[in-house]
Amino acid sequence: MRRRLLSLIHRHYLEAISRLPAADLRATLARGLLVAGHCYGPLHPVHNILLNSIWYAAAFPLRDADRINAHMISNDGVVRACHRSLEGLVASLRLFCPHLSTGDALWNLMSADADLSAAVALADRTSRSSAQTAMRPQVHGTFQAAAMAARHPNPAAFGMFLSSVLPTIKRDIVLFLRTTHMLSPKDIEHLTKSLVPDLPNDLLQPPLMISPGVLDVITSHRKLFKDTEEAVLKVVTVALRKYTLQSGEQFVLHSVCGVNLLKKERLDNCYHINFFAHRQESGSVLGAPLLFFMEALVPALDDSSIRLCVVVDPLTEIGSCFACETNKKKIVHPTYDEYLGGRDFQVDDVDNDGDFPNPLDVDYIFFDAERDSLFANHLDGIATCDKGGSTDVLGTYCKAIL
Repeated sequence: MRRRLLSLIHRHYLEAISRLPAADLRATLARGLLVAGHCYGPLHPVHNILLNSIWYAAAFPLRDADRINAHMISNDGVVRACHRSLEGLVASLRLFCPHLSTGDALWNLMSADADLSAAVALADRTSRSSAQTAMRPQVHGTFQAAAMAARHPNPAAFGMFLSSVLPTIKRDIVLFLRTTHMLSPKDIEHLTKSLVPDLPNDLLQPPLMISPGVLDVITSHRKLFKDTEEAVLKVVTVALRKYTLQSGEQFVLHSVCGVNLLKKERLDNCYHINFFAHRQESGSVLGAPLLFFMEALVPALDDSSIRLCVVVDPLTEIGSCFACETNKKKIVHPTYDEYLGGRDFQVDDVDNDGDFPNPLDVDYIFFDAERDSLFANHLDGIATCDKGGSTDVLGTYCKAIL
């Protein structure tokens, strides 16, 4: 059940990513989505992801010096967000419906497509509108507790946002999101102004003192990410060029949203990649971006390095890949096209139920020098250990975030 719910939540994240404007996604919203864009809340899961991402990115922005453009959305970051969203969904549903066991909560969430309000209505055997009315008095405490269960970076501010800010604009926001599929930069600006009033002083955190050693580690990991991103973007560019020659259609990249290096014998230079791209005509993009799957040999020097590049639909494709599953990479594979990595395996042979307790690339890429005290202490402790200390800093960090 958890596996199926995580796959469903992953589809919600892909839809949310596809609806965000590429420039804003790269500049600020990738961080908002991966750090705090959880799918639980009073609205549809995709709408929750969008609003929670926009709100957090605007309410807790990085310093100008720390900002980084991300053309590539971390696959591990998305998968971790899926796991944490599920933890928040289960926690909030069980708080709204205390009679439910964890198993019952998972069943109701699966039956409701991970929509919390619909799951509450199903559990209480009532209508969605009645369920939302019953939920209203409990919103602040329930969602703050759910955010803590989901390791949200600021549960108190999140609880206040959902209980004090969102209710005053909910009707207009829902109508706007239902009628506007592809958000423009102006739409993001409009939503930001609506979602982010001034935060109370007691929710603002004092600035951190960051050691030079920590800053060096952050800089090193960011450079590694940008080098990897550059290599992946070159491969995707070659794949799109080949697809254009085959289809006769022009495309422009929106974002890369999944990358996996196949770690099997004779496959260590082969990648599986998901990316979004817009159709383009006369220099203008047409409609929502399409999701692609590609298999490529790296380095991709020419079109012959691209073994496969096809459009996939996350709602209907049921292709599977043992290599991607064992690496905990959520990559949408085509149902019928042939690709490497292994199709025939038992899902029980793959353990993908665990979260990611260790630091991910996201934690380095989007490090917040004003707020990420726990992670800064973790990095500072590693530097101390390297100088001869013996403290189990990683263990302490992992226990703190779990």
